Amino acid sequence: MTDDSRPKAGPTGWRDRGLDGWMNSQTGELTSGLRITSADTVIDVGCGDGVFIHFCARQGAEVIFIDRSEAALAKTAAKIAASPARAQQGILSDCDPIPLQDNTGDLVICTEVLEHVPDPRAFLRELIRVTKPGARLLLTVPDSRSERLVAATAPPQYFQEPNHIRTFSADDFRQLAQEAGLVIESQRFVGCFEAVYWPLAWLTCEPDSGLPLDNPHPIPDHWTRLWSELQQHPQGYRIRNALNELLPKSQSIVARKPA
Repeated sequence: MTDDSRPKAGPTGWRDRGLDGWMNSQTGELTSGLRITSADTVIDVGCGDGVFIHFCARQGAEVIFIDRSEAALAKTAAKIAASPARAQQGILSDCDPIPLQDNTGDLVICTEVLEHVPDPRAFLRELIRVTKPGARLLLTVPDSRSERLVAATAPPQYFQEPNHIRTFSADDFRQLAQEAGLVIESQRFVGCFEAVYWPLAWLTCEPDSGLPLDNPHPIPDHWTRLWSELQQHPQGYRIRNALNELLPKSQSIVARKPA
């Protein structure tokens, strides 16, 4: 089982990220306080399906996207092809090391990757190397609280190579960035909908293999509908905000490389 084969939360999770200030097309902010402009060179290391780097491309930035999966790279390239990106480059690589020169990016993005790598400190040093002095990095990892909940139903492979081989508490993640010499500007918690959805979704799969059952239980769909209705309530954001602090799927850090 790889991350590409695990249950998917569908568009609901991405809509929640928008409600929490991610990928704001009106302000050009990738996340709150992190505005992308056409003058920027943005590097996405481990781009996956390319959601974040596609947003940056739509702002006219030069975009460089890297992944070890040819399929992911092709999917991202197809998204970006018709964008107003100032320049675009896809690179197939496992990023050991990252095949770019020092001090290349105005922003380096690395989302949901550090939990997969054998040595997060060495990997982070590579991310910092390709970041310009004074520029910023956007880093995200799964939060240890939701990982403990996922472990209740996920098959054993979920926590084995090439999947999640380590977990990060909020303190662990902050310490990792600080020990690398980064100046943390913000640390945020998001994705509480997915933190509940994924353990429910694993219930619809074979316990040992993680493969879908022939007749999956509708519990994940019930949760999705309930959550969607809650977000339509005028005060629904209060539940979302509280749950993001208590049980986030992911945590993000925006940090600056010293000049």
